[in-house]
Amino acid sequence: MIKNFKKLSILLFTSFFLFTSVEANWITKKSDKSKETIKEEKKQKSEWIKLKKKEIKKNKEDYKKKEKNISKEVKSWITKKIKKDKFLEINSLPNSQIYFTAYASDGKIFYGYINDDKKSEKFSFQGNSIYKISKGKGYIQNNKAVCNIATERGVIANNIIGFVSGECNDKTKFTGQYSQKSKSGSAETEQKIKINFSFDENLKISKDQIAQLNKKNNITDQPNLRAPTDVADITLSPNGKYYALLIGNSNYVKWSSLKSPVNDVSEIKRVLEQKYKFEKVISVINGTRKDIFKAINELTKITTDKDYVLIYYSGHGDIRSTQSYWIPVDGAKDYDPTEWINIRDIEVYLENEISAHHLAVMVDSCYFAVATKGKTKVDNKNKSLAYSKLLNRRARIILSSGSNEPVEDTTNKHSKFATSFIQSLKNNQKAIRLSEITENIFIDHAGSRQQPYYARIMSWGHGGGDFIFISRK
Repeated sequence: MIKNFKKLSILLFTSFFLFTSVEANWITKKSDKSKETIKEEKKQKSEWIKLKKKEIKKNKEDYKKKEKNISKEVKSWITKKIKKDKFLEINSLPNSQIYFTAYASDGKIFYGYINDDKKSEKFSFQGNSIYKISKGKGYIQNNKAVCNIATERGVIANNIIGFVSGECNDKTKFTGQYSQKSKSGSAETEQKIKINFSFDENLKISKDQIAQLNKKNNITDQPNLRAPTDVADITLSPNGKYYALLIGNSNYVKWSSLKSPVNDVSEIKRVLEQKYKFEKVISVINGTRKDIFKAINELTKITTDKDYVLIYYSGHGDIRSTQSYWIPVDGAKDYDPTEWINIRDIEVYLENEISAHHLAVMVDSCYFAVATKGKTKVDNKNKSLAYSKLLNRRARIILSSGSNEPVEDTTNKHSKFATSFIQSLKNNQKAIRLSEITENIFIDHAGSRQQPYYARIMSWGHGGGDFIFISRK
C-alpha cells in the first residue's frame, strides 16, 4: 500500500467473484512492491483519473440538460451578480411571502425567502389568480454564501408543481422540483449533491427547522455528516440477538504497521457495548492467523439463524491471481498460503457455518471491487412497520471503504470510513439502518478519491432486509 495510505481490511467474497470477471485488488505499502506492481498501480491510478474526469464531464452534461427546463425569466434572475449582497442571518430576513429551509447531502444548511414576481404571467387555480414566477434570496449557513433563488410553477394533476433553481456566489448551482401541496421539494447540484427543501409562510417555523438542523448537524467537527433520521416513534422487537466480531490489525511483524485499525475497532466495540443491544462483541486486536480463526469459530458456536451478526475487518490484505487474502500480524511478507488467510476460507464460514438472520460485513480496504447479480420515505406513524419489515427479512450485506482505488490512511486517530461509521452510531437516538450509515459514509467520501462500495449479496440469500442498529432505551 502506498506510504501514508492505509492498507485496511478486506473482505471476502469469492463466490460471486466466480460469476464475474471483476477482481478484488489488494495492495501493499509502496516500499514493499515490485517495479511491475508499482507500474501497474500507476496505470490503474491514471485510468481512475480518466474515469473521474469522464464522470465530472458527464455530470456537467446531465446538469445542462436539466438547465433546459429553467425558463429565461428564472435564468435571468439566478445568474445575476451577487458579489455585493450581504449575508443575512435567519433572524434578519425581511418580511416575505414564503420562507424556506434546506439540507444538502454534503451537510450544507440553506435558508432564505421568495416573493411573487408581479411582473410575471399569472395562471388560474381553484378560482385564484397566481403568479407564475417567484424570486428571492438564499443563504448557505456553513460558508456564508449568498444565492439567487427562483421558482416557476404551474398546475399538474390538480396540484401546483414547480421548479426551484438557484445559483450562489460560492459557485453552487442547483435545480429541481417542488410541490406546493406538500410544501417540499428536492434539487440537485452539478456535482449530484441532493438538496431537500421545506417551504412555509411562517418564519418562526423556518427558524425552528434551522435550529433543529443545527442541533443535529452540530455533533462533531465533521461538517459532512448528515443529520440522523428522526425515528423517535419507532418500536422494534428483534427475534434474535445481536453479535459482532471486530478485527483490527495495526502492529505487523513483517509488514508496515498501520495507525488506525486498532483505534477504530476499540472505539466501535465501546460504542456497540455501551449504546446498543449487542449480546456479545468479540474483538481481535493485532490478531495472528490462529487468533482470527479462533474468534470466527467462537462466533459460529453462539449464533443462531434468528440472530443479527456484524463482522468488521481492518488490516493488511493482498491478492494473488484471483485469490484475496487477509494478512495476520505475524503473516509472511511474501506469499505463503499457510500464513495468509484465504478469503475463500472465510467465505465458507460466512455462507455455511455462521448462523444469522442478518449478516453485515464491513471493510475499510484499498483496491476492493466486486460485481454482483443483480427508498421510500415514510411518515413517523409508518416507520415502525417499515423498519420491522426490514428487520424481519433476511439480509446479506457488504460495505467497504473503497472500490478499485487507494484508501488513505488516517492522519488522526481514526480512518475516514470508521469516523463516519462511529459518528452515525453515536448520533442515532433510536434505530438506524446500515443503508443510512452507507449514505453518510458516501457523503463523507465525496471529496476523496476513494469510492465506498455497498452491495446486497443475493447469492448468499439476501431477502430484502437491512441491518438495523437499535440503541438502548
